Amino acid sequence: MTKTARDLAAIPVLAALLVLIQPAAPAQAATIDGTVEWAGISHLPIQDRSPIVPLDGESFSVRVRTWRNDVEEVRVVHDVDGTPENASVVGQLGPYDIWEAALPTSGATGRLEYSFELRDGADTDYLSLDGMTEDPPAGALFAVDFTTLEHAPRGATPHPDGGTVFRVWAPNAPVAYVRGSFNGWGLSDSMTPLGEDFVAYVPEAGINQRYKFFFDLPAFDKWAVDLYARAIDETDNNNNLIQDPTLFGWTDQDFQRPSLEEMVIYQLHMGTFSGGGDDPLGTPSFPAGYLDARARADHLVELGVNAVMLNPVMEFPGERSAGYNPMSQFAPERSYGAPNDFKRFVDALHARGIAVLLDIVWNHQSIANNVYWEYDGQQSYFDDPPQDTPWGAQLDFDRAEVREHLLQSMHAWFEEYHLDGFRMDATDFMNIGTQEASGWSLMQELNQQVDNRWADRVIIAEQLPDDDFITRPVDQGGAGFDAQYFDAFTDRLREAVLASAFGDPAMWQIRDVINGFGTYLEGNRVVNYVELHDEAWPTSGGGRLVKQIDTTFPHDDQFARGRFTLAQGLVLTAPGVPAMLQGSEWLESRDFGTDEGNRIDWGKKAQYAGVFALHRDLIELRTQRPELRADAFWQVSHLNEGGNVIGFRRGLGDSTLMVLVNFSNATYPGYRIGVPLDTEWRVLLDSQDAAYGGSGALNPGVLQAQQGFYDGFGQSVQIEVPAMSILVLEKAPTSTGVGPITGPSSDAGTQLKLMPAAPNPASGVTVVRFRLPAQEAVRVTMHDVRGRRVRVLADDMFEAGEHSLTVDTRELANGTYFVRMRTLNTWRATKLTITE
Repeated sequence: MTKTARDLAAIPVLAALLVLIQPAAPAQAATIDGTVEWAGISHLPIQDRSPIVPLDGESFSVRVRTWRNDVEEVRVVHDVDGTPENASVVGQLGPYDIWEAALPTSGATGRLEYSFELRDGADTDYLSLDGMTEDPPAGALFAVDFTTLEHAPRGATPHPDGGTVFRVWAPNAPVAYVRGSFNGWGLSDSMTPLGEDFVAYVPEAGINQRYKFFFDLPAFDKWAVDLYARAIDETDNNNNLIQDPTLFGWTDQDFQRPSLEEMVIYQLHMGTFSGGGDDPLGTPSFPAGYLDARARADHLVELGVNAVMLNPVMEFPGERSAGYNPMSQFAPERSYGAPNDFKRFVDALHARGIAVLLDIVWNHQSIANNVYWEYDGQQSYFDDPPQDTPWGAQLDFDRAEVREHLLQSMHAWFEEYHLDGFRMDATDFMNIGTQEASGWSLMQELNQQVDNRWADRVIIAEQLPDDDFITRPVDQGGAGFDAQYFDAFTDRLREAVLASAFGDPAMWQIRDVINGFGTYLEGNRVVNYVELHDEAWPTSGGGRLVKQIDTTFPHDDQFARGRFTLAQGLVLTAPGVPAMLQGSEWLESRDFGTDEGNRIDWGKKAQYAGVFALHRDLIELRTQRPELRADAFWQVSHLNEGGNVIGFRRGLGDSTLMVLVNFSNATYPGYRIGVPLDTEWRVLLDSQDAAYGGSGALNPGVLQAQQGFYDGFGQSVQIEVPAMSILVLEKAPTSTGVGPITGPSSDAGTQLKLMPAAPNPASGVTVVRFRLPAQEAVRVTMHDVRGRRVRVLADDMFEAGEHSLTVDTRELANGTYFVRMRTLNTWRATKLTITE
């Protein structure tokens, strides 16, 4: 047992829907050690019961989560015959073991109550509605009541054997019906009162049939949308469609989501991502949708990002929106496709090793088509008068049923859509006015529940301005978010980029934001970017940065290219979690927006192939070099305010990298920078390399460290620093007769190339091909997503020309791998996904 754990017996209203133990402990701390770790144990009946709504005394199964390898035995104690049912581990999910047991058939009109008994060595503890206890529960137990159906979740829940159970919270309605295509939209299916809820089982109601709730109010009648519905058709009077979220055939069981420290985030707007410009896959109807983005997933693989952050895809009014005017907290936007289409998109990205984060909007509801407004004839979901925001009214965070509604939506997106995290919109407006305390506590509760049941997911706050209490742990009074947007980083970097035109950027400000502002505003607690949707959106007062640098079409002069790629390079090499906006990888100048003209221009991928190659190589460095992880060691060691140059170190020991950023318009020959190792150095990447469309690489060979105190180090190197550039330096490999050294994908003047494996994804055998311009020693290795080498594919001298390596993947676990080719002077890498 964990003495510091806190049970959630105080969860209000329908507490049976969720029991979690808080605060969370590190998953890796769990072991068979004679102590049941209370943190991390959860039973959510609406997700941990099958069928979700048992009927007529039928047998059903229940599940409970524990940290992996934490407990030896789980039993389900119930009141059918007094004999506990032994549970067994039926799978793992992230850091959790999933235990399951089947409960026997009971009376069709009876009530079955149960609790869990968990044992680790001599320690036996218990889980019930009262939370975790050291002694057998004496209070409320989990219950299934076949007469009242009080165990049914709100919304529409199909039963595997047919029929659907409906439940709605309507505290101000005396009478309620469910009306739909299954009963001719008539009044034959009245609902039974259950406290402030109504419930009904309708045998004729099945999947994809349409329905609504209907309240017979004293002064008038009212049709009401099911606020828990997984599908809403706005074009058909906001009618709901019955969905079964358990039927989709997921193939991502072996997906290994990257940790926050490893993430490179790509922001994607579903409606405008596909079909713009000379899109090689064609021009789908507008807005584009889930399957269109799925078809273009290989572009994300080629770019190398490992996390996609979606603008909100919850149902919104009309068909064109950035998603920040939600009608629903549960239903995916219909104009983008069906709920299963969204799942296909997520499944496809997971197959390619890419996590999917979703932007959630809890701070307000849509002004137009507000289906929550006077839901049952009165303001059950809002204060009266409501707390307002600049974008619409805020739900009543003080009310238990409203908090439960929002928290259940979080669990639904994680469970049903396999999402890997959230970005919460405008957290500074979550705790305002009359809801200052309740909004703050709601954010705390969100993060506590995620920490316990979804510990491998990430929650990012769009906190503007920065507030270290947002990312401070809940037990220290904070809101408990994993990371927050680093507003100061974005502002100072943009200011420096624009001030570079006048030769006066403030390097000390860049130093300060690289260093961060303390424990909860640095490293993996912050998300860094120079441009995301708000910065590029005229509606928010923004526009693409390249247009602000070069105001003349096509906004691609040397200054736009140089300063924008410099800024992107700093984002990708500085401590913190890097993020970028769709299209930035090819110097996109089309502003962010929701109209057809805002589709990103796929023709620019070829037009600005060098810019794309630079982004690809920067991201490759970021994901493959541990020195560049969000939390890896950093030290700003060089500050040249007059010359507008800053340099910083990433990593320690022999693997140290040095990053040098020149904001000025001047090229500096023979520039001196201190280095931490007395050895030969080389330029690993130069953003002004000709291969990237730049002015040309100036440091093709080794740089010998020279003795003498400089920048706090005992040695330094002299280097040619191009104007508007970012350089990454590493310790040169120990060798003799080293020729010119290029960056990871700088093919200027050569034909050296590592081609993607085919087939990819691979199942059984795949082929890796590479091309050499001359005879050379080549080593080709495979690494897992954490960089650990799993196989050497080749280590030999090869003649000039193309070569093939056959790779048998059958002994390797499913997941994402990197194939890395290194020669004496350069290296290449590509991704390989292995499936069954």
